[in-house]
Amino acid sequence: MNVNYMLISIVILAVAIAIPFVTFEKKKPKARQIVMIAVMSALTVAANIICACTIPLHAGTALVIISGIAFGPESGFLIGVLSRFVCNFFMGQGMWTPWEMAAWGILGALAGIAFYKPEISGHFDDKKEIMKKKTQKGLSYMAVPVVCMLLSELAGYIVYIFTATEGETFFGWRLYAFGLAGIVISVILMHRRIPCNFVTVTIFTFVSVFVIYGGLMNIAAMMMNSTLSDSGSSQVSWEALKLLYITGAPYDAAHALGASVCAFMFGDGLLDKLTRARIKYGLS
Repeated sequence: MNVNYMLISIVILAVAIAIPFVTFEKKKPKARQIVMIAVMSALTVAANIICACTIPLHAGTALVIISGIAFGPESGFLIGVLSRFVCNFFMGQGMWTPWEMAAWGILGALAGIAFYKPEISGHFDDKKEIMKKKTQKGLSYMAVPVVCMLLSELAGYIVYIFTATEGETFFGWRLYAFGLAGIVISVILMHRRIPCNFVTVTIFTFVSVFVIYGGLMNIAAMMMNSTLSDSGSSQVSWEALKLLYITGAPYDAAHALGASVCAFMFGDGLLDKLTRARIKYGLS
């Protein structure tokens, strides 16, 4: 039987994406909140298109994560979904669009869940001292997640040594699976949200984009291949997915690095501005 997995997955994604929109609408949001979501979506689209046409960075992905941190998981999800939908009118619509919308929405929601609300620094505060404290606090706080990730990947490599078949490489599904395991272990050990500064946001951006966005889009690639292939459902298999994780790892790493560089360069300053806007217009 030839099952159209891509059609089924798109229907499921469409329902999953529609639920937050319906919930948001039932809350009767204020006009100022809708305007802020629209503005951040427009900025995200513009940043993503500019980077796509000029420099190999991913400012759009970074802005989705920054929006989630600044305005919370619900707004972060909506900004991610809307931005990707509008962006693909310029970049190209297709059956990949719902997957990209879901992936950006998840990144925005996770950022809003993972971080404390950003703090505002005063105009007369010592910027160098603030930067020093943020660096020390960020490095000390992210030590546990980074160690968990490294140990998890090390465990994955040990498993790979004893279980790998001939010709199989570690840089495939294990990289994503054990990376996700490291994230889960970090959450269990820490029991609290992450303080917001340029160190923590940069590390979070790299890890979440590589593991979450990359892991989801590789599954999307398998679904799309099953639709485009003459053999149909035979393309939906664990072996096909493993191959996609191997071939997709370099792009996912480049995507994560490009987004984290953007988060490092302008994330802290932008979060400060968005936090002021959130407080001024009562969006908290």
